[in-house]
Amino acid sequence: MTASPKRRRNRTLAGALSGVLVLGAAPTMGYVGWHVLRNSKAGTTVRAIPEVAFPSTPTAMIAIVDDKNLVTSLALLVLAPGTGKGGTLVAVPTSATRAQSDADDQVPIADSMINGGEAGLVADAESLMRVTVEYDAVVDASKTATLLGPLKKLTTTLPNDVVDATADGTTQTLFTHGTADLTPVQAASVLTAADPAQLEAKRLPNVHAVWNAIAGAVGTGIDPAAVPATAPADMASFMQHFFAGPVQVFNDLSTDPITGKENPDKIDVGRINIASVVLLMAGLAPSAMIAPYPTVNFRIENGITPADIAAAGLKGITPVDVTRNLVERLIFLQGNVISVSPEVYTLDTKKVPDTTTIFATGGADQQDLNVFTTNLGKVEFKKPVFQFPLVGVVIVVGRTYLADMAKAQADKGSTTTTVGGSSVDSSTPGASSADVSTADSTVTS
Repeated sequence: MTASPKRRRNRTLAGALSGVLVLGAAPTMGYVGWHVLRNSKAGTTVRAIPEVAFPSTPTAMIAIVDDKNLVTSLALLVLAPGTGKGGTLVAVPTSATRAQSDADDQVPIADSMINGGEAGLVADAESLMRVTVEYDAVVDASKTATLLGPLKKLTTTLPNDVVDATADGTTQTLFTHGTADLTPVQAASVLTAADPAQLEAKRLPNVHAVWNAIAGAVGTGIDPAAVPATAPADMASFMQHFFAGPVQVFNDLSTDPITGKENPDKIDVGRINIASVVLLMAGLAPSAMIAPYPTVNFRIENGITPADIAAAGLKGITPVDVTRNLVERLIFLQGNVISVSPEVYTLDTKKVPDTTTIFATGGADQQDLNVFTTNLGKVEFKKPVFQFPLVGVVIVVGRTYLADMAKAQADKGSTTTTVGGSSVDSSTPGASSADVSTADSTVTS
């Protein structure tokens, strides 16, 4: 296990440079946006306005490897804002490609430890998930059991039989599907079990079941009084903080299989949806987000309700889908989304505006941002009275954005698909974290 808060700034740059290639086949319009903003006067006429800080949300990566150093289970952990006790576990499919463009070899992140060691695995995870990792642990079955030791018993329901391949290539069934009370050692064996003949899609649900069992075993927190309010000193300290409060689990990230000429060897590898990743992580850990493009960093505030969506005539979507749609548009134009909130905070009224409202800091004006805002439906600009760290533009989603989406939906003659995710947020005042769909916390000044 290693702790790496001191290397974060160096990794941010490295992660950003590699992250630039994630959408390497970006459209011409994205290049135009970059060109316009590069030559704008942004940053030269900055007004001095107060800053509202994001809460502290330390991040960690835990990678569980088998005896061949194959990554069999991977998760990002984010400490709860405010208390620093408990938090969110984001399950990462190990079949997700670590390639940064279509031209690269499509290799699953499961192989990153084999190919690049711990540093390579962390770098790949940062690029894939668009966040810097402050602490990391690469652990085998024995160390995983030690890590889970405080949990004593994990009650789980395994969707599939847990199959593991032995050294001579034969397989053995460790557990049959169904409800089981697992010891930390047994839970570790599920997380490390791997059969080369079994696709990740078959194995991953059992991993998810263990992540859920961890949350259940933690309950309201293990000995929270013994955990200091100070930031974690190392990975072991991070885990003490993580187990000291309620844990929510996000298991909904998935991959689309890569086939054909891009995968001539027909290995088990797929693409993860970047918009879904950004939507999730920009809500959980805005202060840790990587900004891969040299353009503008955005914060999205979307308080749109199902009633607003119905009134706009949109069908088959949710407020989260609206946010994801906006994230997709901004990524298409090579914008960076680093903060997402399911509440309106920047407007004085704290209510959803009729017209999508843009607050631009850093000297950018309407002309500078035209390449982005002309793709958002009708908008209006307002001068900000405060700003957020690293955020150049705040977009408060208005009902005019729904009208634009409704027009696009009507033109396509189909509904927008729902998002395999949710609008978690660590960047806006509101209720305390309850679950992944409503997580919310306090902005500090």
